[in-house]
Amino acid sequence: MPRCCRGGLVGLALVLWTRAAAAQSQPGSAAGQPPPGEPAYPVITLGTLTYLQYDAEVKNRGGFNAFDVTRAYININADLWRNVKFRLTPDLRRTSDGSLNGSLVFRLKYGFIEFDELTPRSWLRIGLHQTPWLDFEESINRYRVQGTMFAEREAIIPGSGDFGIGYLARFPSDWGELNVGVYNGEGFTRSEANTFKSVQGRITVRPFPKASLAKGFRLSGFFNMGWYDKGLPRHHAILMGSFEAPHVVATVQWLTATERPAASVVRDFARHGFSAFVEGRQGMEGWAGFLRFDHLDPDEAVPSDRTRRTIAGVAYWLKWGKVRVGFVVDDEDVRYGAARRRPDENRFLAQTHIQF
Repeated sequence: MPRCCRGGLVGLALVLWTRAAAAQSQPGSAAGQPPPGEPAYPVITLGTLTYLQYDAEVKNRGGFNAFDVTRAYININADLWRNVKFRLTPDLRRTSDGSLNGSLVFRLKYGFIEFDELTPRSWLRIGLHQTPWLDFEESINRYRVQGTMFAEREAIIPGSGDFGIGYLARFPSDWGELNVGVYNGEGFTRSEANTFKSVQGRITVRPFPKASLAKGFRLSGFFNMGWYDKGLPRHHAILMGSFEAPHVVATVQWLTATERPAASVVRDFARHGFSAFVEGRQGMEGWAGFLRFDHLDPDEAVPSDRTRRTIAGVAYWLKWGKVRVGFVVDDEDVRYGAARRRPDENRFLAQTHIQF
């Protein structure tokens, strides 16, 4: 590791240690007791986010159909001290290893410590945590139960979590936020392969924070400057406009990427695409309808290799207390360009989102 990086990490550790020591030395915290008015730490909460699914393949898969569990978070959140938090989240995956072939097993999705208010309206996370883009997009598009977002679905971003350090700061008066971090770059499903890292960042601006309706509009930009290995770029950029109102949610995004995943590949791949999503709804509860369209050119040097995905569905959402349940029925149609040499796909999906 370069000397400057080691020095920066040592400095960061000293700052965090100083802040933690200062918090514990406040009046009333002698002998490990919290200050007056503070809860008895740690404060631990449990929750889950689970997706249940029935998938019926309508085209080119011989009528295959299956019931499945596609997500099963067990969220363990702890307030360790004032402005110091911890999260541990295992999730399900279907394994193909040995005697467990086909079984659902747990693997770690998130595991990190969080320091709040190091600067006003901010947090700092260290460990396996959310990277700047996908978690943000999923906070706008609530249909992750249907499937992954555009950049993850097309294997541009390798999952919503990664090992690293991230910082988020919210601008005053709800003008937006900045989220940056340094990560391994391999996602949460793989270990680090070499010394190269991924520098990622997102800036979101709300141009009209005081307007009654226009405050729902935000403009967001994302970048990933990473490398698979020396001379093998993994560079991504996304620009997205989003709008949120009580009865309408919409996003439009443009994506570009330059990648060379292995030394055996003789050139860089230039990829680009766009995605649009719209939801009309009664509100956070009740009936809703949604439509999404993705278009990706996975290699600009190859003609007729585009992928087009159309998703249309209806949903009914329930909410009481901290419980949220959504019933979703949708049709997903995927068309491949001739150069992809893959049969088109069409599937019917009935899905349930359960969160508390």
